[in-house]
Parts: sequence; structure tokens; C-alpha cells
Amino acid sequence: MRKLRVGLIGAGLVGQAEHAFYLWEERDRFAFVALADASAAVREALRDRYGLEHVHPDIQGLLDCGLDAVVIAAPDAFHPDLAVAALDAGLHVLCEKPLALTLAGCDRIAAARDRAGKVLQVAYMKRHDPAYKRALELLPANIADVKLISVEVNDPDFEPFTAHLPMTWPKDIPADLRSQARSATAAQLRESAGADLSPVGTRALGGGYLSSLVHDVAVVHGILGHFGVALPAEANHGALFDEGHGVQLAFGLPGGGRVSMTHLSLAGVPDYTERISIYCTDRIIELTFPAPYLRHEPTRLTLKRSGGGHALETTEFRTSYEEAFRDQLRAFHAAACGDAPVSTPVEQARRDVELLISAFRRAAR
Repeated sequence: MRKLRVGLIGAGLVGQAEHAFYLWEERDRFAFVALADASAAVREALRDRYGLEHVHPDIQGLLDCGLDAVVIAAPDAFHPDLAVAALDAGLHVLCEKPLALTLAGCDRIAAARDRAGKVLQVAYMKRHDPAYKRALELLPANIADVKLISVEVNDPDFEPFTAHLPMTWPKDIPADLRSQARSATAAQLRESAGADLSPVGTRALGGGYLSSLVHDVAVVHGILGHFGVALPAEANHGALFDEGHGVQLAFGLPGGGRVSMTHLSLAGVPDYTERISIYCTDRIIELTFPAPYLRHEPTRLTLKRSGGGHALETTEFRTSYEEAFRDQLRAFHAAACGDAPVSTPVEQARRDVELLISAFRRAAR
């Protein structure tokens, strides 16, 4: 098996809690040798923890390290610049979601990928979840038999689910870089909104829709793709509530069914909930995802069907204890080595962003 020399760009929450750990564990596939992060404390901590050969404050230092690939887990607003720089340097890229905060950002990345002829995979780890893959096998044959796909997410503060991990928080990032990140984020969100944003609108578009509900849009995108049905570019319903801490979107399905999605950040109750229920003519399929930072905590998959008469038969599947973040990296390795197609390409991520922006614009109206 070919081993890829890989670097991590951005070691904040998901970078430390997931990507760094699994890059280090997947030694047969990756040589995790480099890190770029603006925090000196984070660079030092991860260099010591993983024995990194190269640590740098920005991406430029990584481009001369003889890498094959990078994982981008930097703030969302920086994704296009970082991905384009890495692709233009001849590196394969696994980029966190959302791929970009604007459609123009997605298009820049797609153009760079095409120029470079390299792999760009979007880090939709739930699409690699063993229970999600098994759920696809339980779906009916026809989309017309899907009456409702209901998504309900309560996403509290992350601290209860990462307190057991050896995290080093980037408290020493230079003030000018923090200001640059805020300005870039505000400008890109304003571009996508098509108007100036209030704090409520910023929270809803940048947080609720693009950085949070994007996870579940990607799952629904995969479910529809199983039927050969395209994710629509436009939502026909969007709403925000609780001062932007809650967002909703919905759209119709071929055959008369519907997708309804709600995301709420309820910070005061440390109970993570993420449930996708697929109501079909003769079955109900339900996926209940754990908090994403809990390792090897299986997603619960249940199937409910009529047992004849008034009886109900419920089957619970424990598909695997394998970690979706690990399988995501394995898929990236296979694509980069030419052994498999890219599972979650730029084009899918762009459509996800397009749908999410459309839902926010409807909500804002």
C-alpha cells in the first residue's frame, strides 16, 4: 500500500479531536509529518504528541515539505485560498465542510482541482458512517415510496464531548489574524446573503446553515443520490428562530414526498441529538448519530415495519464500531492513489452550499 506524506492545516476543534488523531493512527496509509497552525502553543503540543517533522504558522511552509496531500480544517472563510494553494502546488486535498461560504469560493476550488488534476474530497464524514451505508440498503426501490425525510438536530456546546480529549486551545493566535478571519467571514457571508447582515443573520447563515446543517444536507444528498435523484438548488421553505440559533429548510421530493430539516443550538442542555427519520410506504428507517467527537460510538440504526395485523416489528442494527472519520480518510487515500473515485466531490458540496444559501434567503425575506 502506498503511504502518503500528509500535512494538517488548522488544528482547532475538529483538527485536533479527529483529523490529527486518525492521521496518526492510519500509519499504513499516511505518514503524518506536518502541521500548519497560527497558534504556537498548538504547533508545539501537536509536534510533541505526534512526532511531527515540520510545523509552520501558515500553509507556505508546508508546500516545501515534500507532501503528497493535506487535510484542511482551518476556519471556513480560508478554505478557498488554502485549497487553491495546495492544489496548485500539486497536492491532493481533503477539505472540511462547508467547502466554502460562497458559490464563487466553491467554483475557485473546482477550477484549481481541474487545473491540477488532483483529488479534492470534501470531509463529509457521515457519508462514510457504517450505519448510514447500511441504511441505504434498507431504502425502498422507488423514491415515490419516500413520504418524508425528517432531520432534527440539537447541537449544544461542544465542551462536554471533548473534555476527555487532550486538547490544546489556540489562545495565542495573533490579533491581526483573528481580525482578518472575522472580516473575511463577514464579507463572504454578505456576498452569499446578497445584503448586509445583522448579528442574527450572521449567526443563522454562517453558523446554523453553512457550518451546521450542512452535515445533514450532505446525508440527505447521499440518500437522494441512491435513488438517482438530484438535490435541488432551491429550498421552498426557510426559517430562522431563537435569534438565529435555530434554522429550518424544506423542499419537495419527486412523487410527492418532502424533506424537512431543523437545526437548533440549545447551549444550556448538554444533550446532543441528531436524528434522520425516513418515512416510507411500508417502513420507517431512523439514524441517530452520536456527538461527533465521541470515538467509536456507533450510530443507531432502526427499521420499523408492520408485523401483520396491528403488530409492529422493530429491528435495531449495530453495524460496526468503526469510526466514520477513519473511513473517510481511507476513502481519501484510495481516491488519491487512483484506486477509487472521489466519494464526495466539489460538485456535490457546491450544490449543498447553494441549497443552504437559498434557504437562508427565503428565511431572511
